Amino acid sequence: MMPIIVLSLALLATVSAYGNSPLRKPLSISMSAQENAFSQLQVPSNRRTSLAQIAALTTALTTANQPAYSSDATQLQSTLEARSAENSLVPPPYGMEASDIFYPPSFLGSWKALSKTTDIIAPCGFELFTGGKAGYDNAVQTEVKEGNDLEYKARFVTLSGGEGGSGSTYIAADREYNAKEIAKAAMGTYSVVDTPVATPNRYSCVLAPPGGTNNLICVDILALARKAEPVSSEKFVCSEFVRQIVSPAQRNNPNAPPVPPLSVKEIETISIYNVVGENKITCRQRTATFLVPSQTDPLAFKKWQLSQGKPVDVRYYDVTYTRLT
Repeated sequence: MMPIIVLSLALLATVSAYGNSPLRKPLSISMSAQENAFSQLQVPSNRRTSLAQIAALTTALTTANQPAYSSDATQLQSTLEARSAENSLVPPPYGMEASDIFYPPSFLGSWKALSKTTDIIAPCGFELFTGGKAGYDNAVQTEVKEGNDLEYKARFVTLSGGEGGSGSTYIAADREYNAKEIAKAAMGTYSVVDTPVATPNRYSCVLAPPGGTNNLICVDILALARKAEPVSSEKFVCSEFVRQIVSPAQRNNPNAPPVPPLSVKEIETISIYNVVGENKITCRQRTATFLVPSQTDPLAFKKWQLSQGKPVDVRYYDVTYTRLT
């Protein structure tokens, strides 16, 4: 699962309808490591959208069966960590290098996570940032300056499989549990209506945005690339690149004709973990949101052309994990 940090994000507040008006969140709350612009449904630009968070904690499409470990620690430090520090503006150069993210044994257990936004960047200018300059200014004000932090629970568990083949085990993020906890913190206790799929290759859920709306949202996250770099016994770096598809849920009319998605984006999340002690882990996280060409929305296609393959929204977070069990 994605550096579960992408889990700390802003909240969807109220959804009025699938229109051009942005969703607003109550002033008392502040989802996702990247604030997502929907062509028809818009997510609040002022705090990482829950959808993005959920994107962060999902993993990717893969057929590999080996753990995401590398034997060259020097090279490790010069790839993902350097990519984050240098704020690389090109799509990930790595591919699907493992069937899952294989976390160190020290991650096993339940944690309280606190995520703080430290920086928001619009590499392609305000024109391609959701909400324009006003959206950018609002995001900086509420997330960075006012410190609308997100607190949630996270869990890492033992799963069967891994590099040892049949009978072996490894430590992985509990995707379904983590996604629900993030959504609860960002959107309310009953925000996750259903989770039909929660695997290393795909995460799907049906969300009920707060505000009493009947417009349920279906979120599908497909992993496109994955890489992990265990630099030392105290440092672990990993990244996942996912495609996030947001669509209207048609649960009340399963025979209805298919409708085009509200939003399709690709998100890279790089997480740099440092084990401070037995009961504390810190993480520096970077999320970069890329536009995807649309065959049904001329405006979305034009914006993709203008982005020239660069991310339109880059955010940095500091996340602290404090052990619960």
